[in-house]
Amino acid sequence: MSAATVADPFLLFSYPESAAHRKHSAAPVYAALPSTSDADPFVTVAVQGDGVHVLDISTLHSAVSHTLGPSTSFSCPPASRTRQRNGGRSCTTYAVLESGPDVQPEGKRKTVVAWDEPLTGGVAEAQGEKSKRVAVNQAPHPVSHIYSPEYLEDSEIIVGPAGEVSVADDELRVQDTFTPQNQQATSLLKHFVFQASACSFLSPHAASTHSAVSVSILRSGNVLRVSVLGVTEERKLDPLGECVVPVEETDIVDISCSNSGFISVLSHSGTWHALSLTTSPSSSLSISATAEPLRLQSLTFTSPARAAEASLCALTSSHVLLAAISAGSPTEIALLLWDLRYGVLLAQQMIPVPSTLPRPKKTGAILRLSATPAPSPSSRAGKAAVAQLNGLLVLAPAPDRDAQADSAPARSTLLVVPLTVPANSTIAAAVGRATAGARWLSTKQAPGAPQGPRGAGEMSAAARKALKEMKASVSGSAGGNVAGAESAFFEYVKTESGADGEGAPLDYAFVQSVLEVVLPAAGAQSSGPVAYSAKIVRCLLERRAVSSSMVEGGLLPALAAQNDWETISLALHSVSDVPEADIISLLGKVVAAHRRAASSDDSAMQVDNTTSVPPLETFLAQCVVYPSTPALARLALRKHLPDASDLVPVLEVLDAWVVRHTDDALLLAAPPPSSPSSSAALPPLEKVLAFVQTLLDASFLALLAHAPAHALLRGLAAHIEPALALTSALEHLAAPLEPFARAAAAKSRANAEKAEKAAAGGGDSGRDWRRKRKMAHEQAAVAVGLYQVEELVL
Repeated sequence: MSAATVADPFLLFSYPESAAHRKHSAAPVYAALPSTSDADPFVTVAVQGDGVHVLDISTLHSAVSHTLGPSTSFSCPPASRTRQRNGGRSCTTYAVLESGPDVQPEGKRKTVVAWDEPLTGGVAEAQGEKSKRVAVNQAPHPVSHIYSPEYLEDSEIIVGPAGEVSVADDELRVQDTFTPQNQQATSLLKHFVFQASACSFLSPHAASTHSAVSVSILRSGNVLRVSVLGVTEERKLDPLGECVVPVEETDIVDISCSNSGFISVLSHSGTWHALSLTTSPSSSLSISATAEPLRLQSLTFTSPARAAEASLCALTSSHVLLAAISAGSPTEIALLLWDLRYGVLLAQQMIPVPSTLPRPKKTGAILRLSATPAPSPSSRAGKAAVAQLNGLLVLAPAPDRDAQADSAPARSTLLVVPLTVPANSTIAAAVGRATAGARWLSTKQAPGAPQGPRGAGEMSAAARKALKEMKASVSGSAGGNVAGAESAFFEYVKTESGADGEGAPLDYAFVQSVLEVVLPAAGAQSSGPVAYSAKIVRCLLERRAVSSSMVEGGLLPALAAQNDWETISLALHSVSDVPEADIISLLGKVVAAHRRAASSDDSAMQVDNTTSVPPLETFLAQCVVYPSTPALARLALRKHLPDASDLVPVLEVLDAWVVRHTDDALLLAAPPPSSPSSSAALPPLEKVLAFVQTLLDASFLALLAHAPAHALLRGLAAHIEPALALTSALEHLAAPLEPFARAAAAKSRANAEKAEKAAAGGGDSGRDWRRKRKMAHEQAAVAVGLYQVEELVL
């Protein structure tokens, strides 16, 4: 189960396109997010022919607005900074003007304007002190980026299109400028600003002596270079290193860079490079490839004139979010969260393309993606296992298109995308995700080699032969008969592992290909015969060779489509990566069948409803004991069990389990031996309570609004509270009884070993008599027999 999620985006704002700026080469809208994770949730937007607006994500309203008139245009995204001043909070907004009433011809793309405005409750004051213009100044070079990070107090960073970097004070007076020195003309492809203390690729000395770090991706001829500058508290720029990017492609679509130095480069051909920026002990900068490049497909940015329909954004570690438009029908916007270190897709979200976004064949549309920075590693949020971030997706029409061909008025749309991202890249999160992004990856196939999932490896000759026979058997039968496929499969397994058919490892590619033959994906529409073999699927599950990601759409939905609940039960015991949403979705179906059976008066109908779907108590026990993430389980419960009337039967079963666990006789008795049957009948108390807490966290308000649930909630509280008090009292006996528990456990293990040897025919005849006498003396010293009781006086 992956901790990475891409939630449904929600609309922040939408702006109509200005007719006066359709012919401009600039985008209709520029937007920027805060530069630190703990800043106010504001988005700064510059709308061509309108003005600059600061939008509050939490309230979806405008906090600050500056209307500049229809003749005003901007050259780059604006910036804003909130801070405490004179006992109150204020918001300073910066914008770079390309044209306007106050812009002189020589000041085009150089005029920087700043406003300072007091805030009350996050919104600019309507009365009292009005907003005032702080400064209007001209930069020494054209401006393509402007930053006002909170960690650079009273300072701004201004970046030019040729890689120039300047630092200005609060009055927009430039204090220092750095210009790249190169014999060939230099152009800026991408620029990033990070807090120096959060940059793990810097040396400790550089991170401690600088406040901010500027990372520029430059192109000189056909060579890509990375230039890193440090910004001091005295507003000075220090070169920290420069190196060549080992990428041969020159047609670059977008570039991402994280504060850990992980850089990804996406080219127009669909090749996606993963690179790592490091600093040697001698403070020299170097960059190297981290993983093999990916080759993307089924996305429109690889088509001519549609390079703007893709955008990258670095998140944490080697996690990168890609926003692009899918090719084919239906046309959707794909939000893909990748871990490029291992080349796997962790999460994705598909959203429809707005009808107000024109996409002509010659120009396409514009997608721009950004995200709030990851928390600093030294902060409390930075030490968590996952980071909660907000992404900002800007959808804008291309400015140089033929506007007369638009079927609807064009608008620019701002969407906020909530993200849950692991703080670090781990193998555990990547395991089982090799085929999750198969739809978006194009693999190069060697001559004569079978097509397999990326990273899955090749199949043996015997496996290819068996798979070929299985496919031929299924496709050759009129109704998808799998008898021949089963014969070929089990013959292969028997040949590989011997007569017993146990213990032979099966290739990942072979298992996935077999599942594609004998287990149709949920909702799959095939023109050929539909084949399903429960025998083959159960054999693979018993060998623990199946993961949920091997089946498109998930393993459990595919089994539920076949109404094979027995195999679903086996999958919950043997598959470790089943998503919480799939489990709770099936729980909803079981609850619905349970309610239908309870309300039906027709005995025949009751039999029909209960023959295929398992009893609620049986399936709920499997849901309770299955490992899950509480946050994802809460989301699944809200989505698949939104009705309180469906939750009442579930709570009734959970309450009955709590009563059985809290019975005095059960609390004082020894725990029963662990077995699949006993765990299914009565799950452990800690698992039951954890599921109860997750369910109440997700649906407590819905249960409060449902009157029949009130008595159940009061009864559940009455059963849990005495058990908690008794458990607290019994905790004091843990330390005094620990030696006796260890001795009893050792005695139990010795008896089990003795029984195993006796069953194997070895018996106890060969044991040394001296060892027997030593064990007898040790047991006498402990003085704890199998049924001996000792009284403790506290």
